[in-house]
Amino acid sequence: SSKSFHYDLPPRDEWRGRKMARKTEISSIRKEELTQAALKCMALKGYDRVTLDDVTKEAGLSKGIASYYFKNREELLVSVIYKMWDNVEGFTREIWEIPEHTDDPEEVYSLLRQYYSNPKTDLIAMIKDGIRFLVSMFDDNPHVLRVILEFWCQVSRNEMITELNMSMHDFLMRTIAIIIEEGTKRGIFKKRDPELAAYALISAVVGFAFNHVINRGNLESKKLEKELSDLILGYVCK
Repeated sequence: SSKSFHYDLPPRDEWRGRKMARKTEISSIRKEELTQAALKCMALKGYDRVTLDDVTKEAGLSKGIASYYFKNREELLVSVIYKMWDNVEGFTREIWEIPEHTDDPEEVYSLLRQYYSNPKTDLIAMIKDGIRFLVSMFDDNPHVLRVILEFWCQVSRNEMITELNMSMHDFLMRTIAIIIEEGTKRGIFKKRDPELAAYALISAVVGFAFNHVINRGNLESKKLEKELSDLILGYVCK
């Protein structure tokens, strides 16, 4: 006698859900591949000279697939910057022990304030570690800094890029202002207007970034790191 085999098909909605999940996963992988390729292409050729075909070729994907996921170069640049920002945000969350599920900005700022106001938090060491991280990032990934410069050059030309830049700038301004304020309360930092001090410090780091990528020459990274640390600590510390 022959055996009959029966396969229970999942309900139509469940099947569609699985199919959409697979499609979403593939889409995420493709976008990640294109974003990484765009980062490299923009660093090597400059934003204005990169085409979607260049990015597709660099990613090793079929011609024209980049235009399926991104309408234009602006969307690609924003995707690249978001990727780098996510990496920085992940790094800061790890340092400050901010739970992954905490997405509300006010809750994040509240947690940061608690962290910086804690006497066990070594603000001086934290600043030195942050500067060390920045210098090593610029040295190990010079293409990242070049793309950031390309991004800044586009800020005044594209509304989407302008909004992204404002969002990142506001986060940095408020975070640094909280650090200054809490450090002052603890008697570690000089009394300054937190917002003005945050603006001055960001300007110093941005200026360093521009100069580092354009005129670095043969300067030793460790010496640069020390000079930048002395500059910032001399400005904020008593």
